[in-house]
Amino acid sequence: MRLQGIPKAKIAEELGIQDVGRLKIWMRKYREQGNFGLMEHRGRRKEYKDLEREVKRLRLENDVLKKWLEILAR
Repeated sequence: MRLQGIPKAKIAEELGIQDVGRLKIWMRKYREQGNFGLMEHRGRRKEYKDLEREVKRLRLENDVLKKWLEILAR
């Protein structure tokens, strides 16, 4: 809508958003990060880091097991 030249205040009114400032923030986040910028991130950062570590650990474990199987097959 904004790309069509409609003012932010009009967009906020049509969508039932009372705080035009909040709409500006959402628009900036979307412009900079796309859909990811509009996702809820509170309280999840630690969980994501832990999952990344777990994935790395499991990949390493798989690599070691594959090498072990190669050695046993010889």
